[in-house]
Amino acid sequence: MMRKDRKILAVVICAAMLCYPGMGKDVRAAQLPEIEEEGEIVDDRPDYVVYVNRVLNCVTIKQQDEDGSLTPVKAMVCSCGREESATPEGTFRTSDYYEWRRMVDDTFGRYAVRFNRKILFHSVPYIEDSPDTLKWEEYNRLGENASLGCVRLAAEDAKWIYDNCKPGTKVVVYSDTEEAGELGKPTAEKIEPDSPYRLWDPTDDSAENPWFGGDGVIAVPFTGTMDEFDYVAYADRYPDLRKVFGYDKEALYEHYVTCGMDEGRIAREIETIEGTDDLE
Repeated sequence: MMRKDRKILAVVICAAMLCYPGMGKDVRAAQLPEIEEEGEIVDDRPDYVVYVNRVLNCVTIKQQDEDGSLTPVKAMVCSCGREESATPEGTFRTSDYYEWRRMVDDTFGRYAVRFNRKILFHSVPYIEDSPDTLKWEEYNRLGENASLGCVRLAAEDAKWIYDNCKPGTKVVVYSDTEEAGELGKPTAEKIEPDSPYRLWDPTDDSAENPWFGGDGVIAVPFTGTMDEFDYVAYADRYPDLRKVFGYDKEALYEHYVTCGMDEGRIAREIETIEGTDDLE
């Protein structure tokens, strides 16, 4: 492609992005990778395909290998649209990315990623654009149809898509009443109504989140075997390790036991202190 043609294409892409409807503040346009001096777009993140089973409310992430094959690497529980506002089936592509996005009902979605006009991936709704205003009753509905059409996720999973799935990532929304996906359907933690932490998403890795860093919950070293080690979560939490090891279970486990533990890295095992609410 000639340099002049690239400039014309860039103008067309920017104009198209401006056509998307916007509601609310802190809107961030589609994540664009760095551009080399020669004008070629560079984005070294892996290629993924996101499969959404809108009936069983489960998301399966597959990584595209060099030979074109797809390897399942991650499963997420979600909430797709209710019967009267069902999430549309079809094949789409991600476009715009927002750290916070105002929804049509004046709630806020965090780590929102558009993939079909007004349909986005995003967190469970918040009352305000602040992580301590979670609508915890809606969080407890993860795994069932509950949204107005978007695909709701726990904060950790919404952030994973926001961070790892580059613009143009393929999204396939389908219906299957029997199989959730190759990796199954995870079970979301439930928030007790009387929990003092109920206004925070239990999966939010913010330093201020009381589920992890506040009173009652502390991170502890992982002491299990390699078979028990959640290597996918470990790689997802640390992009620097994922860049070196990918999703190599043996290599990630070896790194954790030889270096990661001493470096204070978290392998996602938690422990509660007496007198506080347990995580389910």
